[in-house]
Amino acid sequence: MTDADDREEKLAEPRREDDGPPRRAPTYNDLRDDYDDQMIRTPASIARDRVFVPAIAYVFIGILGILGTLVGMAAAVVEYFDSRQRDDDVVLFLFLLWVVCVGLCLFTLVIAGGLSMMRLRRYGLALTATFVVTGLSLAGAYAILFFPFGIWGLVLLFRPDIRQEFGRRPPARVDD
Repeated sequence: MTDADDREEKLAEPRREDDGPPRRAPTYNDLRDDYDDQMIRTPASIARDRVFVPAIAYVFIGILGILGTLVGMAAAVVEYFDSRQRDDDVVLFLFLLWVVCVGLCLFTLVIAGGLSMMRLRRYGLALTATFVVTGLSLAGAYAILFFPFGIWGLVLLFRPDIRQEFGRRPPARVDD
């Protein structure tokens, strides 16, 4: 009998050491080993999966909104310096800059709310961002882009199971 045959025979037979449980041979490529990993889902992971798509949409909408407001600011500056710079042009220029600043603040809030929704933190900020996205749907031709995500976010954020996950702390990490 060779050493390889001896090792295979030892692994195939259950063995007892000090009246402990029998040692079984390791099994490889067992589908059941990986299958049950996805079955253990916490309520936080379920909630995080549900709000993921609207949260990503809010970040995307916020980035596009900031880029659009920066283009609007550039257009206002070019219009102001190309005009004759009358007194009523200065008032219009300041009003347009104020509108751009409000837009930058709102879209920054939408990005922050989307990120907090993704992390299930700061429920108030996520809800405010959702109201802003829903309200922006009334602002023009891009309503078809904002409205579904705003309503979807509102429906999700008012679900009791998702709402309670915003208040929970993540479990402490255990270092091995």
